[in-house]
Amino acid sequence: MLDLDWTPPGPGPWMQDRAHLPTSCTPILAELYPSGFAKGFGAAFADYGVLLDSMNLAYVNGFPYVQPVPFDVPGPDGPPSHDFIVSEIGRRTGVAAAAFENKVWREGLRHWDEEAKPAALVLHRSLAEVDLTTLSDEGLREHLHRCLEHMKNMWAQHHTFNAHALAPVGDFIMHAAQWTGRPPVPMFAVFDGYSPVSSVVNPEIAPAVEALRADPRAQALLQGTRPAEERLTELRTRVPQVDDYLREVGYRIAAGFDLTNPAIIEMPDLVLGRLRSALEHDTDSGKTRAEALAQELRAATPTEHQAEFDDLLAESRLVYRLRDERGLYSDSCAVGLMRLALIEMGRRLKASGRIGFMYDTLDLTPAEIDDIFDGSPTPSADELRTRVAGRKARSAEGAPPLLGPPPPPPPPVDQLPPPLARIMSALGFVLQGVLGEAEAPAGDDNLIIGIAGAAGFFEGPARIVRNFDDLMTIEEGDVLVTSATGESFNSFLHLVGAIVTDHGSFASHAAIMGREMGFPAVVGTVDGTRRIPNGALVRVDGAAGTVVVVA
Repeated sequence: MLDLDWTPPGPGPWMQDRAHLPTSCTPILAELYPSGFAKGFGAAFADYGVLLDSMNLAYVNGFPYVQPVPFDVPGPDGPPSHDFIVSEIGRRTGVAAAAFENKVWREGLRHWDEEAKPAALVLHRSLAEVDLTTLSDEGLREHLHRCLEHMKNMWAQHHTFNAHALAPVGDFIMHAAQWTGRPPVPMFAVFDGYSPVSSVVNPEIAPAVEALRADPRAQALLQGTRPAEERLTELRTRVPQVDDYLREVGYRIAAGFDLTNPAIIEMPDLVLGRLRSALEHDTDSGKTRAEALAQELRAATPTEHQAEFDDLLAESRLVYRLRDERGLYSDSCAVGLMRLALIEMGRRLKASGRIGFMYDTLDLTPAEIDDIFDGSPTPSADELRTRVAGRKARSAEGAPPLLGPPPPPPPPVDQLPPPLARIMSALGFVLQGVLGEAEAPAGDDNLIIGIAGAAGFFEGPARIVRNFDDLMTIEEGDVLVTSATGESFNSFLHLVGAIVTDHGSFASHAAIMGREMGFPAVVGTVDGTRRIPNGALVRVDGAAGTVVVVA
């Protein structure tokens, strides 16, 4: 056991964000992420009148802990007055009512499509086009600082669009469940196919796939036996669209959220496999399933509510793609760019004998980057090596799910004015679906019971994935068993037959991608990665939320 201090980072309850970052993170993430996280959530909540001012984020021993910030939290002068609380509830009620009446998410989507995303892509590309090997040390230092600032801004951008991505979706699900009397979780399948960037054949890869279909010799390179790097280099020369695709996405991290995860360009095997799978994928299957379910739910809706059903479904489908786009086009790119620059710094330090392993620079703090460029002997090579080993050991050990006192129950929404009740219900439902999980393991070593994520049955070998090296062992038809997944995991999901996760709930990334891509998912098992042996034959029942170890 590691001798770690788990003192809460502040008063009140703090919940570990195991659905996104279940492992101990690098110092740069821990230092830069909290400010962007709070800034983004503050902007997201303000547009909808939510009774939270923001979300706090703090890291303890490298693990992220979150805490809601109620609008009436006591300040330096004590709790707010009764008159302030009454007035503020009235103001936020008006904001919430206007948000639904004016469909404020449409302006959010317009801002994303016409301003935020294009501007982010310009910055990503400008940083990606820099030939790091030709920079002087001072030039590399300046580039690293640009990447640091870019990361901080992109994390804020990701969370600024949270409410626009989630509120209309939760609002539709809440209404449809009330009208039909059906359980809400399976209703998420009405969104299958409505997030194009989540598809195996996404808009970025589609031109390359179209060109490959017309070129049998290029297709042969996908199936060849020569080293993947050689085949990919030849393919980029032969098919310009493949080169364009790599220039567009190569700097994005291939999985997870931290600097320890390789960029796509570092993984030629992954790129070839993704192109190969895209050639064989049925692009219409997701929307076909979604339309069938939508018609079924509409028929079960009372006639007087069917027009409203149509409107809420159309609005939620309109913004649904923001769920993945806000991460893929923001922090996933910025983290990858920062990683590549740190690796170049590490390559130089390793060549000069300053450090023993070039990837150890991924565990530097922002201040230490300057210190080393200025000639400081600290952190030494041994100190960095120990720091990396400590982070890995903490990740293996895990962290308490809660620090501080137990969180109080949320106020009952039926006591709120209707507009506030509506927005708090919609966001609360989806956020619980993303961040929630079972309180304790259920079942035994042969029957692992989790949360139903995506319906379906699949039997295949379990592949335990605790880090990126494990992820590269996945073969087609494996059952991916991991702590949690995120948007950047999409690069691998064409290979899996099913997903099982320790953390997350019915609206987690793993559950949604299972529904969208048509494979079963069981999420929130708490310790599935410990109970399921690597390589064991398992049977996944996504509808029941169970995993049986067959052999």
